[in-house]
Amino acid sequence: MGGEGFRYVSAVVANCKLLALELEAQEDQAVAIDTDALIIAGYLHDISTVTHGFLDHQVKSAEMAVEFLRKLDAPEEQVQRVEQAILTHTTVVAPDQRTETVTEGHILYDADKLGRLSGLAVVTSLIEFGARYPNRAVTGEVLAAILRHVEERFIELYQSLNTTPARNMARNKFNNTLAFLDGVIEHLSDATPI
Repeated sequence: MGGEGFRYVSAVVANCKLLALELEAQEDQAVAIDTDALIIAGYLHDISTVTHGFLDHQVKSAEMAVEFLRKLDAPEEQVQRVEQAILTHTTVVAPDQRTETVTEGHILYDADKLGRLSGLAVVTSLIEFGARYPNRAVTGEVLAAILRHVEERFIELYQSLNTTPARNMARNKFNNTLAFLDGVIEHLSDATPI
């Protein structure tokens, strides 16, 4: 996955650990979290993207993780928990479908999304737009449209977080990023063309 990929995966794992600690501290947590399985799933959740891309990567990554863990003679229950966490880490659960029971997959989903709710994600989106459309002139109107789209995606991502600790962790970054985007969009709307 290279250095960049490893740094991203390491950040996801760190978020997994923080969320697991927060959830375990809650008295109403109905199911014990298998932190070892969660951490393993965090490291392996995107493993297939190097050779297979991102389309349905959760299926191939889960297969690769199961094969790897069985070669290491990992306990079957742990293998199954890692597999389930990886398979479900891309699944959005509607707010009205969420239950009090949190799985490793819910935590991995949240940990994976937390990194995408920061100002750095805005910059990354702009870079990706520039790479995808290298010859397109970026006017104030085009930039405002891009930023509105990014803002909509941020709101969707924030609302998709499964756990209260994840929403709490994301709240400041999310609010600061939205305030920045709103300010830029407002400035672009008020700016006179050059």
